[in-house]
Amino acid sequence: MSGGAQYVVAAYAVIWFLLLAYVVVLGSRTARVGRRLEAITRVLDRREGRDGESGPPEDAA
Repeated sequence: MSGGAQYVVAAYAVIWFLLLAYVVVLGSRTARVGRRLEAITRVLDRREGRDGESGPPEDAA
């Protein structure tokens, strides 16, 4: 392989690595937000006295 082709391959490798790292970071942030949302939902359900019931409360219009 010529010197120029080696740089192109190296550039593609770096780009793919950075893209993979970005996707992994995004996935972990999304999972963390999901866990926080579930915790908030549990707290609100306990506060409203629903204790895990699904669906809106009966007095909702």
